[in-house]
Formats: sequence, structure tokens, C-alpha cells
Amino acid sequence: MTLVSDSEADPVRSAITRREAWTQGAARRVRAEADRRIKDGPWSVTFDRPAGIFLQLQDYYSEAPYRWPDPADPGGPYILREGRLNPDRFTANRNALNAMSDAVFTLGAASYLFDDVRYGQRAAFILNAWFVNPKTRMNPDLEHSRAIRGVNAGSPAGIIEGRAFIRAIQGMEFLQQAGSWDAKDQAVVQKWFEDYLRWLTQSKEGLQEKNSGDNHSSWWTAQVAAVATFLGDEATAHMAFDLYRERIFPRQIRADGSAPREEARPSSWYSVFNLEAFTTVCRIAEVQGVDLWNVRGKNGSTLSTVIDYLQPQLADPRKWSREQAADLETDALYFLAFAGMGLKKPEYIALYQRLEHPDKAWLSVVDLVVERWEAAGHQTRH
Repeated sequence: MTLVSDSEADPVRSAITRREAWTQGAARRVRAEADRRIKDGPWSVTFDRPAGIFLQLQDYYSEAPYRWPDPADPGGPYILREGRLNPDRFTANRNALNAMSDAVFTLGAASYLFDDVRYGQRAAFILNAWFVNPKTRMNPDLEHSRAIRGVNAGSPAGIIEGRAFIRAIQGMEFLQQAGSWDAKDQAVVQKWFEDYLRWLTQSKEGLQEKNSGDNHSSWWTAQVAAVATFLGDEATAHMAFDLYRERIFPRQIRADGSAPREEARPSSWYSVFNLEAFTTVCRIAEVQGVDLWNVRGKNGSTLSTVIDYLQPQLADPRKWSREQAADLETDALYFLAFAGMGLKKPEYIALYQRLEHPDKAWLSVVDLVVERWEAAGHQTRH
């Protein structure tokens, strides 16, 4: 699998079946969210279309978050107001993508962990609408994401919105393990991701994002690694791992752990967001048997250097810009848990556990993986 290995998932499921005490709280939260999600959806980009924008019905469309009408030229091109979200921008397709991905993860995980076919059937129904049904399926690209009115019909920066697919992929892998997914639909979804991966790695938009040199290139790498792993495309997955090792990490991080490109932004959140992408790549690689946790830049920096540098922000999320943090739609600081296990630094897991985080299924599955890690003899609470 991609983010949770078989060697982690199988013992967790067995422990839940045996009702071992350390599983009960997180398992209850996963089931509770699955019960809520079983009535949600389906979602499709075809259900909501932007007014006055002429695209194919199945094209994903979103608008750049910090672009606003120009007061001096109301009918002209939108202008940049860095750090200030435009609440009137079109976000329906992006919201649908995030909701679909969360639901697929939640229902796929519940189907696998609880051996309950109802959850799997609903997840398969949601996937059919987004990826399979010819009338509602999304075209496999993000060419029209983060468009700027009066300037363009989409920008490479919008590719970052596809990071939601990473969680959907893990949900689909749980669904495959549970045996609740029609083989024909699976084949169509696999073909969709083959086309999407080709677009990510060969289109001018994808190549521009790959070479952006900031959190966008980090998340491009995470997406490519996840999709390639899902498809069993080892060559492309290892290309992503090599890219992280040779360019993504060493070219972005100073010796003290800072990321200059991120610190130039109005909120320290962007440095944390970039660290989340780093950790996601390292976690995917770890599950595939590749160690990226210990990559070291020529200046001596490591992932631990970055985490330690950002410790004040990690320990007190109130220091982030609330407006921007909400727009980024991340789920707390789960990556500290993965980094703690991958780097064998229990203090990072302890920090993750001390921080308040929502009762989402994704975080509850992370909690289960961490609890198993602790049950195996590791000590983190101190």
C-alpha cells in the first residue's frame, strides 16, 4: 500500500477484531465517521460549473485563492493580493475533490478494518461517480485549476490541489484489500490514474510545477510517488524518490532548517505545509522499502533539522495565519507521527499526541498505527 504498510494494517485489523484496549478509542472514531459518510456523496465536477467560463463539462476548475477584481479596472484581469483569500472565487470542484477523497479514505478504511461490506459498497459507488461513469467522471488532468480571471484558464500552481488524491489512493487500497470493489471499476480507475500520472510527468504544466523549487514541487513529488506506487510503476516511483533526495530537499533547506522560499510568504504556515509534503514523500518511500528519512543536504541539514527549526510553530498552531491555514485544509500535524516512527524519534510522536487534532478517520488511522508502534515496545508518552 502507499501510506500504511500491510505489515502495519494487518496487525491493527486483527487487534480491532480482538477488541484490544489500545484500539478501541481510534476504532470507534473511524466507525463513527464512516457511519456519517455512508450517507454522503457522490460528488462530481459536473455537478457545479463556473458561471461565464466555457470548458468541457468534465473539466476540473478552480480559481487562484489570492486573486481579486482590480478596483481600478473592475472588468479587467484579476490582481494579486498575497495572503488575502477571495471568498467569492469558484471552489465547488475543489471542495468536491476534498470531500470525495476524505469519504473514500474513511469508507475504504472502515470496510477493511471492520470487514463491513456496507462501507465498501458506498466507497465504490462514490468512486464510480468521480472516475468511472462517462457522464460524471472527471477528466484526468488539472489544466484548469487555479485559473486567474482575465489572465488564464488555469495555472500549474493548481496541481497542488491534486494532493487530495493521495488520501483517496490509500482508501482505494484498503478497499482492494477488503474485496468490496468491482474488478471492472478498479481497472477503469487504474487507467484514469495512468492518464493522470502521464499528464503530471509529461505536460508543460506538470513539468513547470515539478521545477517550481518550493512547496509546489514538494507536493508534485508526493503526488507522483503516491500515484506511481498505486499503479505499481516502480520506475516512476523511484524517479520521485531520487528527485526528493537529489533536488527537492537539498535545494530548498538551509543549514539551520529554514526554507527561504516559504519564509518569503506572509505566513509561517507555508514552511510547515512544505514539511508535510517532505514527510509524505519519505513515508511513501519507507512503505516501499526506501529510506529517505535520513537524506542529508550538502550543508548538513536533515529532516530533523527542519522539524526542530519549526518546533515553536509546530507546538503552537495558534501562531499560524488562521485564514491561510484554513485554505490549505490540512489535518493537523499527523506527519509528526510518521516522522517520529521513520526517524526513530519518539519525541516527535509525543508532540503529535499532545496537540489537539480533529476526530477525522485519517487521523484516527494514524493514531492506530502509532498505538501499534507503542504496543510493540516503543515509549513516547513522557
